[in-house]
Amino acid sequence: MYTTTKKQGIHHVCLKTRDIESTVKFYMEGLGARFVVEWGKDGAEDHAVLVDLGEGDFLEIYETKREFVDGMWEHLAVRTMDIEESVRRAVAAGATPLGVPRHSNIPARSGEIVSLSFSYVRAPGGELVEFIQDDN
Repeated sequence: MYTTTKKQGIHHVCLKTRDIESTVKFYMEGLGARFVVEWGKDGAEDHAVLVDLGEGDFLEIYETKREFVDGMWEHLAVRTMDIEESVRRAVAAGATPLGVPRHSNIPARSGEIVSLSFSYVRAPGGELVEFIQDDN
């Protein structure tokens, strides 16, 4: 079940993989991660599993068939209580906004709905940063 008590800090880091099952198994068995939620369709570009590495530190494992460098991190997601202010501060510090904050109700395979708002910026060094505001 998708629950979190953290209000600030890193929401999740996203790891691309070609084999979601073995990657999830590794993080759960090898690192003791706890399953949180899964969404998307098997073999589709929207298939992801969120695991908790400890005390609300989430890892999103995202399956893709697109070409990428093995072990490549997709983005860093940071928790925020005020997504608009977070984007404003990042842009003021030199980031490039990549759209406006959007709300999403993500249907999990368990039947629950993960309700959150998100927005991306490109940091001055080129990395992708996503802001996440839990709306539950």
